[in-house]
Amino acid sequence: MVTALTHPLMTVNDYLAWETEQAVKHDFFRGEVFAMTGGTLRHNKATLASAIAFKAHLKGQACEVFSGDVKVAVTVAEHMFYPDVVVTCNTNDLSDLNAAQISAPVLVLEVLSPSTAAYDRGQKFLSLQKLSSLQEYALLDVQAPRLEVHRRNAAGRFELYVFEGADCEAELASIGWRGPVAVLID
Repeated sequence: MVTALTHPLMTVNDYLAWETEQAVKHDFFRGEVFAMTGGTLRHNKATLASAIAFKAHLKGQACEVFSGDVKVAVTVAEHMFYPDVVVTCNTNDLSDLNAAQISAPVLVLEVLSPSTAAYDRGQKFLSLQKLSSLQEYALLDVQAPRLEVHRRNAAGRFELYVFEGADCEAELASIGWRGPVAVLID
């Protein structure tokens, strides 16, 4: 789902202006842009199920769940991307609901696909670790089914927690959510 485009490097401002005119979404990484091509029905179903589960859980709290069309900016000039599901509780992120990006997520969840798994586990995770607000980075494998949660510990390092199987009780401490992995897939 990630395809590099071949054109000159862009500034952040050029990318942001250009991106609003595009038919498909693009990630930005150090001046390069990458087209995010369409996903599968299974991927979309899991993204939607996860967003709905988190939205219901966070009802009445000062956090918001976004899916698909909101960019996360990691040091603005370096990396911007569209996570499948993102949760922020930051008042600056939520002060302008017409904005197209946030910079202080507490949770980012990606639904894995064969074409993006290496990117999600690699450069995207490396970039996300620079965000002090990020408490958890979750990777949902709908085929397994499995939820891999990279949780920031007291020392600021990420530890891996794996919840394997549809009936396995998973936990996302960043938002206080608990439930079977299946809830995030169906």
